[in-house]
Amino acid sequence: MIKVALVDDHQIIRDGIKKLLSEEPDIAVVLEAADIKEAQKLLDEQPVDLLITDISMPNGSGFDLIKAVAPHKDLKVLILSMHTEEAYVRKALEMGVSGYLTKDISRLELVRAIQAVHAGETYFSNAVSQVMMNTIAQRVRRSNNFDKPAANKLTLREKEIVRYILDGLSSPEIAEKLFISHRTVENHRANIMNKLKVRNTIELVRKVLEVDFWEKV
Repeated sequence: MIKVALVDDHQIIRDGIKKLLSEEPDIAVVLEAADIKEAQKLLDEQPVDLLITDISMPNGSGFDLIKAVAPHKDLKVLILSMHTEEAYVRKALEMGVSGYLTKDISRLELVRAIQAVHAGETYFSNAVSQVMMNTIAQRVRRSNNFDKPAANKLTLREKEIVRYILDGLSSPEIAEKLFISHRTVENHRANIMNKLKVRNTIELVRKVLEVDFWEKV
């Protein structure tokens, strides 16, 4: 059973989410709170597996709550918010959240995200992923600095493929751009992931956000 804490200042939102999740045999909302102080108190009293929190709330933000519960090392955090601005997404990534969803997602996607995050994976809704990719792609296009330690592990071809990945291109699209086979692109992608010690595109984005990869611009 995945034990969930739900934090949102709108009762109707909490009621709706609880109703949706009540249909899932492996998920249970065991705590709920309307503000940061209440949430922190409850989380200190009863451990849960996963925290679902909005960002904009009374008495602080969801980011304040995430910082406050940082000592709970095993607690996974999933943001559920209408905010998709770059500043919010970037801060969430820097704080190490496991997922970020927009409130217009379906019940199926919410369940899938909870299960993925509980299993140790990351999950970001399409709208949030697009913001992440656009932000990083803009930075990379504006910077030619590949002289950082992490980037130096890559060959010129791999760096080129990283740029296309951050632009949101699929492997077949990259293959067409570079006049190489789909299999060759997949081999390069595997080498990139291995060299940078990342498991997926989201972790690759996080790696690019690190100070020692490309210069911040």
